Formats: sequence, structure tokens, C-alpha cells
Amino acid sequence: NNISENSIQNEKYEKFCTQTDEYLLDTNFSGSILVAKGDEIVFAKGYGVCDKNLPDSQPITLNTTFEIGSVSKQITAAAVMQLVQKKKLSLDDRISKFFPEYVHGDKISVRMLLNMRSGLTDHINGADEFLHQEVFATNQKKQIANEPFEENFVLKYFYDAPLLANPNSTYFYCNTNYYLLAKIVEIVTKQPYHEYLQKHIFEKCKMTNTNTDFQNTTAKGYDFRNRYYSLPHDFATGCGDINSTVIDLYKWNMQLAKGKIINKKSLKQMLDTEAYGFGVYVKEDKIFHSGITNVFNSYNLYSFKNQLSIIVLANKPIAQCNATFVANRLEKMFYED
Repeated sequence: NNISENSIQNEKYEKFCTQTDEYLLDTNFSGSILVAKGDEIVFAKGYGVCDKNLPDSQPITLNTTFEIGSVSKQITAAAVMQLVQKKKLSLDDRISKFFPEYVHGDKISVRMLLNMRSGLTDHINGADEFLHQEVFATNQKKQIANEPFEENFVLKYFYDAPLLANPNSTYFYCNTNYYLLAKIVEIVTKQPYHEYLQKHIFEKCKMTNTNTDFQNTTAKGYDFRNRYYSLPHDFATGCGDINSTVIDLYKWNMQLAKGKIINKKSLKQMLDTEAYGFGVYVKEDKIFHSGITNVFNSYNLYSFKNQLSIIVLANKPIAQCNATFVANRLEKMFYED
């Protein structure tokens, strides 16, 4: 009986792999894909080339690195939960403990930052409100020229930035929350955020091709004007600064789900929500998040019930290739009889 069940399963996987490959080739997909059930990788493949502007560019593989944008947030949230487990931090700590000069600090807790209920203005998606007008204009130019911003640039303007809503009154997706969480990790551990991640997350998960260095990706993407540029370093700290591969993100999913990064109690807290948990959207038994930077976009999904991972990393801007749409299509195809 087991043999016949296995052969039905294998047949189903073969059909899925054929359909997936055809779909990705038909849509001119450029990037890496991985679909796995538990410890078994069902489908994994790279499409296109690392840099379309280089005549002898390497083809994309499973170890090609991409900017993963906001998929980084779940890793930031896990770093925070590690410190909560060690009693070095409390979810109910007010942020005035870390940023004493901040006028609204007593009203905002670490928990509110994690579940996007702080009421803060977004320094990336609402940069025109967060920054002074002349600074905003200068920075737009700097970003396209891939020039660095001054260090702690976001913190400098955070103190004057207006609140968008009263803290804890509403959910509002805001990158600044996760930037501040990364800074809190630095303050609590007395070490640079990227060093903390390297030791306590990347090495723990054996994510050997993952980094937080500016533009340290093997894939490059281009916008509609053929420009290659990224979110400035220190601008995206904690909220969108990780570069990774489909293999490394699969390792991350498995280690997180097995309670190896944070314990099961912390994981439950992370996911205990109606909609947005700590760094992930939560729906039924699934967690997922997309990531969008200027010329890359990504998607990571994990289903606890089916132990299903679907990871899509693309070196094209979202207007040319939507990783979320691709992942949703693959998920639908995976469950079709």
C-alpha cells in the first residue's frame, strides 16, 4: 500500500514540476524558485542570467544571491525574540528606554513595533513626510547614484518625524518599526546588528550565502530605465537589508518551524495574530511575506500544516515580474489533483 501511495505522490510531483517549468519558461521568469515539502525539495531551479547587461553573464542557480527586501523582517523579529527569551528585552518595554529623547517614546512598546501598531511614519514608503523636503530631494538623487547616506541618518530624522496615528490605535505597515528594532538589538547586545545576525541566525541555520552587505548579490536587476540601484545601506537596516538565496531561505524556514531559532513558545507569540504577526503575515496555518526593493522582488511562504515552503526570488522589478503572483500560482498548482 505504501508503495502505491508513494508512486501516486511521485507522479503528482512530476506533473507539478513539468507544469511549473513550463509556466516559468512561458512567462520569461528570471530568478530562483524552490518548492519543498518538509525535508524533501520537490522543485528547485534557476532561470535567466545574473546580469542581463553582461554578454557572458553566469546563469542563475540555487545559490545565486538576491536582495530579499522585506522578507528580512521575519529574521529581525526572530532576533528580537531571542533576546526576549534571554530576558534581555521585554515585549512591553517602552522605546523611551532605548531612545530617551524621543517625545512619544513612552507610548510605544517593542510589541507595537513588531506588529506594526506604533503609529510611526514610514521612512521608506513615506519618505516625503518623514524627511524635510530638501533632504528628501537630495536623497532621491543619492539613492539612484548608489551613494551612501550618512550613518544613523534615519535616527537623526526619526526624532522630528510626525506620528501618522496614535500608538496602538491601528495596524499600519511601516518599515521604520523594523529599523528601530534592529537598532534596539544593537543597543541591547552592544554589537553591530549585522554581526548579531551572522552569529545567532545565519551561522545557526547554515545560511552560508546570506549577507547584509550593500549590493553584495550575485544577481543584478534593472529598472525600466536600465538603472541598477538598491536601498541605501543603513536606510534599510532591519527592514530590508538582507541578501540571500532560495536554499538559505529554505534552511531558515525549516529551522524556524522546528523551533531551532527561537523556542516554540516564542514562535507561538510571533504568530499569535489575526493578520500581521512579528515580521510575517499570518493566514490559517501559513506565514508569508513579500519583499520589494528597487530592482528585485521576492516571496517566502511556509505552511505549518503541510510543511510546505515556496520561495521565489526575482532579479526584476515588481512591475516586470511579481514574485507574489508567481508563488500563489505555484501553490495553487501544487494542490491541484
